[in-house]
This record gives sequence, C-alpha cells and structure tokens, in this order.
Amino acid sequence: MSSIRPGVAWPPPELAKVTARVDECRVWWEGNPEKLDTFYGATGRTSPSGQPQRGFRAAWDAFWGKNNTGTGEAPRRLHAPIAADIAQLSAACLFSKPPTILAADDEADDVQVRVDDLYNVPRFHSGLYTAGEKASALTGVYGRVAWDDKIQQGTWIEWIAPDCAIPTWSRGRLRAVTFFTELESDDDRVVWRHLERYEMGRIVHELYKGTADNLGRLETLKAHEATEDIPVQLGSDGFSYVDLGIPDMLAVDYVPNKLPNPEWDNDPKLCNLGGSDIAPDIIPLYHQIDRVYSSLMRDVRLSAMKVFASASILQNRGPGSGLLLPEEQEMFTQLGQMMAKEGDMESIFQPYQPAMRVLEHDQAGEILVREVLRRTGYSPVSFGMSDEVAQTATEAVGKKEWTVITTEGKARYFGTAIQHLTTAALRIDKVKFPKLGVELHEPLDVDWPPFAQESDLSRAQTVQAWETGRSASTRTKVRYLHQDWTEEQIDDEVELIDEANMVETPPFFGSDTAPVDQGDNEKPEGEQTPEEGATDE
Repeated sequence: MSSIRPGVAWPPPELAKVTARVDECRVWWEGNPEKLDTFYGATGRTSPSGQPQRGFRAAWDAFWGKNNTGTGEAPRRLHAPIAADIAQLSAACLFSKPPTILAADDEADDVQVRVDDLYNVPRFHSGLYTAGEKASALTGVYGRVAWDDKIQQGTWIEWIAPDCAIPTWSRGRLRAVTFFTELESDDDRVVWRHLERYEMGRIVHELYKGTADNLGRLETLKAHEATEDIPVQLGSDGFSYVDLGIPDMLAVDYVPNKLPNPEWDNDPKLCNLGGSDIAPDIIPLYHQIDRVYSSLMRDVRLSAMKVFASASILQNRGPGSGLLLPEEQEMFTQLGQMMAKEGDMESIFQPYQPAMRVLEHDQAGEILVREVLRRTGYSPVSFGMSDEVAQTATEAVGKKEWTVITTEGKARYFGTAIQHLTTAALRIDKVKFPKLGVELHEPLDVDWPPFAQESDLSRAQTVQAWETGRSASTRTKVRYLHQDWTEEQIDDEVELIDEANMVETPPFFGSDTAPVDQGDNEKPEGEQTPEEGATDE
C-alpha cells in the first residue's frame, strides 16, 4: 500500500505539508479566538505569511499569538469570521440551487427513478453543500462511495477532508486513495488506526495498533469491534479487501477547490492538490482585519464618558473606604476647588469623553475585506457590500460577474467528480442491492442551474416594458419569464394567454348583419320622394 508499512512514522511524511496547511486553514475556518492564540503562540508554528517563523519579525507580524502586551494585562482580541463567511459564500454560490443528476435518454425508465431516489434528494444535496464549504476552506475534498444495508438500502457519497487521505497519482490522474481513521482505545498510550485504500475495483482494509507518532504493527480486523464485521476476502497479494463488482472504476474522486496551487506546484506529489480560499497570501490580511476590529472595540470601551469632580462633592464612604459620587462609578480622579466670580469657592465637574473613530475603522476594515474578496475571486456585492444607494436587479447581477466566473470554475471540478461518483455508486448499487439496483449502460449526467439570474420581479418589470413598447411577441415574453420550460410548455402557455386576451368585436351599426324590420318601413306621406309617391296608372 504505497509507502505505508508497519512501524512507519505517523502522520506520513508525504502528508506533512498538507497537514500543516490544513491545520492553519481549519483554525481560521473555525474562528475560535483561543485556538488562534494557541496556534500562533506555539513554538515553531507558521507566521501569518504561511512560512516558518524566523526570529522576532515573523512573530511580530502576527496579530494572534502575542500574549505579552507590555502592561501585564491580557490582550483583548476579537475575531471577525471573514474566512468562514467566504467558505459559506462559496458553498452557497455552488449549491444553494443544487444540480440535478440525469440518466441518458436511451436508458430504461427505472434508471432515472433509482437516480432520483438516491441522488435527487435533500440528503444528497445537503452533503454537496457541506462538501462545498469544506473544499473552500481546506484546499479540496474527497468523495467516496459508501453503503451499509443496516442504514440505507442503497449507496451514497461520503465527503472527506484532505488531511485524512493519502492520494496516489499517475500522470495527473488519481490511481488510489488511502483513508485513515483513528478508532476508540481503552489505553491512552495506544492508537488504533483503520486504513481503507480505494483501488480499482476494490477497497483494501487494514488495522494498525500503534502510538501517536508511529503507525505500529498490523493486526487482524477481528482485533477491534469497529472493523470485525467488515466482509473482506483475501486477495492473491495478501491483502484483505471488499470487492466492488466494478473492476474498471475507482469508487473515489478528488475535488480541488482551485488549481493550479502555486504553493505546491513544483512538488510532484502535491501538485494535483488544490488551494484553499484561506491562502498563505491572504492570512496576513485576516490578521489585520482582526486588528482593526479589535481596535474599534477598544475605541468603544475608551469612549465611555468619564467625569472628574472636586473632592468636596464626593460621598465619604467611611474611614478607609474613600470617597464616591454614586453615578455608576464613573468618577476616577478628585479635582481641587476653583474660585467663583464672586470670590466664593465652588466644586467643579469636568466631563471627558474620547472620540469613537467608527468611520476610520470602517473604512480600513472595508479596504482589507475588499482585498480579500479580490484575491479569492468574489465580488463585493455578493458579500453584501455595495457602493450604490439603489440599484436594479440587473445591475446587481452584473456586479456579481467575478462571483459567477469563480463559481463556474469550481463547478467544473465538482461536476467532474459528481458525475464519476454517482455513476460508480449506481453501478455498485446494482451489485450490493440486486433487488433494488438497476442496470446502467452510460455515465450519468449533471445538470447545473444558472449561477446568476434575475429575480422574478426584475423579469416581470422587463416584460412590462416590452409590453408597453410592443417590442416582443407573447412567445418571447413567456420564454424569457420561464427559461426552464420546454417548448411544449411554452406553446401551451402562449395559447392560454392568447385565449384570455381574445375579445369579440361587436357588429357595426347598420352593417349587413343587423336585423331588418320588413313590416314597418313606410315613411310619412310628406317625407316620401316623388318616385315613392307616384302610382302606376
């Protein structure tokens, strides 16, 4: 199984760079201030530039991790969760309207029915949403086919973080992936690890008993209750494996967040792994955003008004208890008395309230956030930021152009993996659940919804403008309003609209269709024409 052998150091050295990067990304994604302090305060941790610390300068650049303020007081730091917000934005842009999995047109009808039961359901869609956020924050995500007849009568897709897997690549293509999971142990000194290697047509299972920094020795699967019931068979190469029944496919795939990744591009073992939206060049900006946010709240604390008063008006609290003006303890210093104009002595109040620099902090924070969005490929308007007081829906969609471009790029990576995984899962479903599974002849397809579209109100306003200017036919307007409709649905709607708008034209007065009274058509004698008054003799 690659370089994994009994007794090797753990975590594997080949995964060290990935683990270090994902650890730093994860602490920003989680956004716990205590963990940020611990991470950057630990000896040997990376600086905010993502490089190993080298002396005083590297430690000084980081906002988190410096516990000495010079006054003996603990620093008051606040965290603005921009990194987590961007990961959520990435997932929302991708999967707020999930893709539809479709069977080929020439497949049997029961194939699409089974696909709908397994993949066009909310559970699968919610898994995609989770995978989208993981990929954005942690450089990428692995998808693997899983099944358990005690849980579900059918296969499904699991999404695994990249620091729990060791990939094997061949010419830029995934050849195998080893996933590792730590199992429960009765002894704190002993670490049980379950390794699953997804290879072509099979999954190899191994169980190791070791320590925190060593893989340890190979054990039989019966040695731990979590692996004892796995139905494995012994291969000719000596490995215990589960046969997938599809010898020509991998039941796993990798989804990079974005490629190429400059950090690992020159490493042949890591060059195929993606880059996180919490990139090394962006992390220093996150430090500075938290610095500005904490500085703003410091201004809020300091801007509370204080009042200095002379000693004569303070309340004496008794021997040894001092003096007090009972106004929520806002008096800090006693002042002497001053001479009034009349020559009498009088007590004085002197209020003091520092300015709260909200606008300056807001502008500094906005500059930093906009730079983060620019480097991650998202438009500020997608993040709820806009320079316009009011704008139409069409203008808003136009200002999301970079967000749409970034989302379409990520959708290509996800679409490739989803097509492969759902196809493999449906073929495995036929093997593991023969009574429910269906025969699949061609790969499944992934139909994505539009990533940016106008609102219903905006479309209705556009159609109303067309109607006023008589610049579009009924069919054009229906097609614009219902872009996901088929031609038959459009035809039916046009026919209904035409019937509703049809008005019967009343006959004109005196037309040929008007009834004629034949019995009472004589005129008075004085009004008759000479021809009418003449009689034949």
